[in-house]
Amino acid sequence: MMKYSYRKGFFWLLFYFVLALVPLLIAVAVTRPEYRGFALEVGVGLGFVGLGILGLQFLFSGRISQIAPSFGMDNILQYHREMGILAFLFILAHPVIIILADSDFLRYFDPGENLPRALALIFVTIALIVLTASSIWRLKFGLSYENWRLVHGVLSLGILFVGVSHSWQVAHYLDPLWKRIILVGIFAFYGYLVFHTRLVRPWLSRKKPWKVAKVNPERDNCWTLHLVPVGHKGMDFKCGQFIWITLGPNPFALQQHPFSITSACDQPEITITAKELGDFTATWKDIEPGTKAFLEGPFGSFTPVKGKNLFLVMGGIGITPAMSMLRTMQKQQDQRETILIYANPRWEEVTFREELEEIQQDIDLKVIHVLEEPPEGWEGEEGLVNTELLERNFPEKPGDFAFYICGPKPMQDAAELSLRDLGIDWRLIYSERFKII
Repeated sequence: MMKYSYRKGFFWLLFYFVLALVPLLIAVAVTRPEYRGFALEVGVGLGFVGLGILGLQFLFSGRISQIAPSFGMDNILQYHREMGILAFLFILAHPVIIILADSDFLRYFDPGENLPRALALIFVTIALIVLTASSIWRLKFGLSYENWRLVHGVLSLGILFVGVSHSWQVAHYLDPLWKRIILVGIFAFYGYLVFHTRLVRPWLSRKKPWKVAKVNPERDNCWTLHLVPVGHKGMDFKCGQFIWITLGPNPFALQQHPFSITSACDQPEITITAKELGDFTATWKDIEPGTKAFLEGPFGSFTPVKGKNLFLVMGGIGITPAMSMLRTMQKQQDQRETILIYANPRWEEVTFREELEEIQQDIDLKVIHVLEEPPEGWEGEEGLVNTELLERNFPEKPGDFAFYICGPKPMQDAAELSLRDLGIDWRLIYSERFKII
């Protein structure tokens, strides 16, 4: 199964690069205009490839179930971010290189010669900068996730529309007409994917509503939402997966956020737990029972590997996917050897501390708490997760284990490098990262 997953992952990567080149391949297929010099042709080529990558941003956005299992949702979102930056560089390089090669192309930005064309190209230039900067520095700009999501979608669609229209209008490489028709058809499909995500999926989810049964407080300013299905059997999911949730009567609201499922699988109720870290989660303590919710999912491949023991390295509220795994193991009396390295700043902030002690009584689970600021008399691990700490608590037969990491980015980076330093095959290391934007 794992080998199949890697083959499938390789296929999708190859498929991605082929699709990114499709606009350029269409441009040079069958008929080609007269050669105009190396720099000019490179500038044109970068424009076509940049447009292709931008279109693929709508395809590889993390919500397609056939893609996510091969890579993991966090990797797809990170790849989406990095390729967005690459598209930004390619598309901006397109006019810069062309103008440097031939200054006559500056007239494309001249409102006096063609006002609609000049305004469209100026819009694209500004929109690209705003889109990229707001994605990288959203928090520094004080932009809420909901508003960023709206800006991100509108600007992306606008850039794509202008890019395709510009290609059609110039038509230097897209003559005859069939080339333009094929190009428009491809990007119309990419545009439909946005329509499907923003409208079709919410429309479908309205037929399977959920409601908040209760809200429970947890340690370290965390809250757990208990969600029950209304008029349907619920959702089948694997422990370690996550959902997108929208709270309120309207499934089309912008406030849709991803959260790991913390409940055991094979039961109708779903629970999610989060810390008060943003505008959305800060409202959880005030949510009234009976509040309507809409769920999309499940997503993610951060799930136990069949036949492998579990080595879990979790930090803070990053414990949530592991809680689903452990609760499921407890419910099913799964006695696989499981080691949990759980890092927190202070002892009183250890979420699910008491429940972890109970679970240890029922399954083969060893919990190693790591505290940055241990209390007086503390005899456990302290400081930060590093190679020495993991080595002290390493299993005797590491080849029998799969390794899972979730938590703050510095901890995840350190844990991943440490596990590789300890000789763990990267294919057995699974990381879940949600703070991508």
